[in-house]
Amino acid sequence: MIIEIVNYEIGINDGILTKFANKLNDELLLLGHKSSVVKKPSNKAEITHHINYLPYKPTGTIDTIMITHIWEGYKLDSLRQSMKTVDMGIGFSSSVIKELGGLGLPKDKLTYVLPAHDSKTRRHQIVAILTNVYPDGCKREQMFTELVKTLDYDKWAFRIMGTGWSEILAPLVVDGLQVDYFNDFDSKVHNQILESSDYALYFGLDEGSMGLLDACNAGVKTIGTPQGFHLDMGLDYSFTTQKELNDIFAGLNNNRVAEWTWKNHALAHLDIWKQIQKDKKNK
Repeated sequence: MIIEIVNYEIGINDGILTKFANKLNDELLLLGHKSSVVKKPSNKAEITHHINYLPYKPTGTIDTIMITHIWEGYKLDSLRQSMKTVDMGIGFSSSVIKELGGLGLPKDKLTYVLPAHDSKTRRHQIVAILTNVYPDGCKREQMFTELVKTLDYDKWAFRIMGTGWSEILAPLVVDGLQVDYFNDFDSKVHNQILESSDYALYFGLDEGSMGLLDACNAGVKTIGTPQGFHLDMGLDYSFTTQKELNDIFAGLNNNRVAEWTWKNHALAHLDIWKQIQKDKKNK
């Protein structure tokens, strides 16, 4: 497929629209298509995709336009005019497309492709555990060993402060679990842990954890047992059983936008363009 991506801001601003044009073009090339970013259309491509809609003029090819940041006035007026000749307007969300359809724009010429992120590798999610543990197991620390069996060690790191953890942590560290362990309480380190952690975790069922209280005060999300003063304080995530705890962590590591890649962004555009070609051929 021969595609021209018309970036009307080349040499003027080179901002977010340029990024979208270049990223889309890069992926189309990797997918084996003859794609280029141009300042003005040549009117010779199979597909001309205009970024964005304001300067658009029909080319005689299959014309599609990027739709974003529409409001009443000159922008909506310009889009209404463009929709008379464009083959498809492509927005960034279903809600905006629904809204535009409700304003009278032709629904059969409106669709959307979700935006893409830059695939930066997620940093580790850091969990603070701020408690001593004891030989009788009263803090239910065995739940930690069972929890980490379910975790991807490349996605989680722990910062633990409190006595009694050495024997529990030793085999886990050998196995690759990332843990910063502080056996003795140090107020400065304690504060640094709270400043840099995403969550604070407590397993015990013994009235409540001062560590979780400190975490709550510091704005760190709390994962703990619904008992004692935890009930008065309020918890972000609560559990009693091992399964409940494991399920919490499974949900926390869910990346809702993992599939919002530039490759998938390009593939979605290709699907739209291929469907337009097919529809035109069948007319």
